[in-house]
Amino acid sequence: MNKWLNRAFLAGLLALLLAVPVGTALWGAGKTTAYYENRTLVERPALTWTSLWDGTFGTALESWLSDHFPGRATLLKGDTAVQMQLRPVVNGAVLGGEVLLPFRDYDTWSSEEQSAQAAERGEAFAALNDYIKENSGTFLFVGFPEQRTYFDGQYPDYLNSCAEETASASRLFRAALEDRGVPFLDMGEVYDAQGHPASYYAAVDHHYTYYGAYAAYREIMDTLNGSGFSLSVLTEEDLDFQVLPNPCIGSRNRKLYNLWPNGDHIVLGIQKEPVAFDRRDNGQPSSLPLFVTPSSAAEPATYGIYMGGDYGETVLETHRPELPKLLIFGDSFTNALETLLYASFDETRSLDLRHYKGGSLKDYLADYQPDIVLCVLNDSFYYTITGNGAVWGD
Repeated sequence: MNKWLNRAFLAGLLALLLAVPVGTALWGAGKTTAYYENRTLVERPALTWTSLWDGTFGTALESWLSDHFPGRATLLKGDTAVQMQLRPVVNGAVLGGEVLLPFRDYDTWSSEEQSAQAAERGEAFAALNDYIKENSGTFLFVGFPEQRTYFDGQYPDYLNSCAEETASASRLFRAALEDRGVPFLDMGEVYDAQGHPASYYAAVDHHYTYYGAYAAYREIMDTLNGSGFSLSVLTEEDLDFQVLPNPCIGSRNRKLYNLWPNGDHIVLGIQKEPVAFDRRDNGQPSSLPLFVTPSSAAEPATYGIYMGGDYGETVLETHRPELPKLLIFGDSFTNALETLLYASFDETRSLDLRHYKGGSLKDYLADYQPDIVLCVLNDSFYYTITGNGAVWGD
């Protein structure tokens, strides 16, 4: 009797030990991404004699099991819900205010370090500006506060907002460009002059809202027309602002599995008399519209609705050769702007140098010869020398 009990116990133990990897393999076979974490899941490691011998297989297998464990997302969501009741900062998000903000560390930067870095960036953008002017083009740098900067006054007193460091870095960066003759449009200053409306930025995402994008569009167009262009401008009367009913999952709330209650909704600016266009993405013809909306009202909506998200290169052609050509490069703040700006140009090209693989910005300018070049960056990228910061020999 004891022999059979021992055998049954060992069989049960073996089945339990095998259940985890087998269940994980079956459960996670078709899953490649973690939606709320916005990342790619670890791929199943290949078993080889080498990886088994040097121990890398065991490490890789552990990572794979961790990523594909059955019910993993549900467990993490439950843990997040509990933590939100106990702590003021969860998964890097600061709770308790009217907006979700990221936790900021307590590192500080000296003015000397900032000045040196600002000078380097100033030289790079000055070289870019000179090159564009030599080819009869016009350059404008459009700088935006990121959401954490726009709402830095909402950080609780016991946490660091980095407000002073961020403001100093932005002032030095702007001065470095303007001292070298690079036109700089400070949208933070413009928004402040308009009363710093809370509606201009999302409560649960690091981007501005469509209202903030439209205000920026008008300021950009006024600046360009003030420098000698005669571009048509979409007024509020030309647009039908539509609020999508879909629940909004922003980049901040995504870290909390969308558990932080909010009233954010994606807004679209639909042209009442649309300017027709042909579109290409990454060199291929595309049928995507300006706004890639969810298929149902219950499906979550994100900032990726604007232009369908980030592409290395997007081209919008309106086939009106009498109008100038525009090139925009920069971070995802360009996406909402593109839905408005293109209507005033013969051809609008947008580059995100984080994803574009076709060569340097200088080479692209030489091939395309745009009339106007806009650099659109939020202040968290001002000092970045890779991606959209790689503007001149970086």
